[in-house]
Amino acid sequence: MGVTTTIAACICGVLSAASFIQQAGWRGIVPLHSTRSDVERLIGPPMRPGGITYDLRTERVNVGYSHGGCEKGEEWNVASGTVTMITVYPQTKVMLSDLKIDLNRFQKFLDPHIGDSIFANEAEGMSLRTAPNGEVISIQYFPQTKDNHLRCSTAPQGGDARKFDEYSNIPFSDEKARLDNFAIYLQKDEPQFKGYIIVYAGQRVRSGTAQVRAKRARDYLIKVRGIEAARIVTIDGGCREKFEVELYALPSSVSPPAPTPCRNE
Repeated sequence: MGVTTTIAACICGVLSAASFIQQAGWRGIVPLHSTRSDVERLIGPPMRPGGITYDLRTERVNVGYSHGGCEKGEEWNVASGTVTMITVYPQTKVMLSDLKIDLNRFQKFLDPHIGDSIFANEAEGMSLRTAPNGEVISIQYFPQTKDNHLRCSTAPQGGDARKFDEYSNIPFSDEKARLDNFAIYLQKDEPQFKGYIIVYAGQRVRSGTAQVRAKRARDYLIKVRGIEAARIVTIDGGCREKFEVELYALPSSVSPPAPTPCRNE
């Protein structure tokens, strides 16, 4: 009985690891070719109505959506609700070796601040981030180079305010993984952007918790990830039913994102 259980667990682990890596996109969801309807038909609704975070059994997934075409200041000329990026955070331990991928197809970058490795394949629209011990922290799917004809040529640099990530009252170890991706984006892809951290206090969270958590996230980005202090802004979002954090990145010339607290009836 114990042997059977062990074998079943191993098989489940292998299948789970394999499900993270696809030829194009994630589970058939392909950036610029799939929509919010496709996503929610496959995995159900997000954690919050209209949100971008989906909590699954073996992974937590963030899906970026377009707000419209080039006329909306977007990077990609696709309809509103079209998937533009997918970030998968494994919720069970997955090692890079478990994925059985050919790393020769990827460029490797070393994060000098915390020692993580980033493997990127721009042509196939995929990147992986691993801890120094080889554990997979996140897998990201983005538009493939063959879809560059959909890129807006007249869009303003960086576009307008777009939500980069959102999460609830997760452990700090998990939050750091989300902040690491945010830092990489600010440093590598958008060095002229400011990062905004909006924290919403939950109804059952002690007074002052939102401010403490906002400061902790900001300090991590500045002191650990090396982001200039002037580029990280915290905003008290007021109260929502549950504690939530939203991360935004946008040009310094654009007004800060406006918080959207729940209104008391």
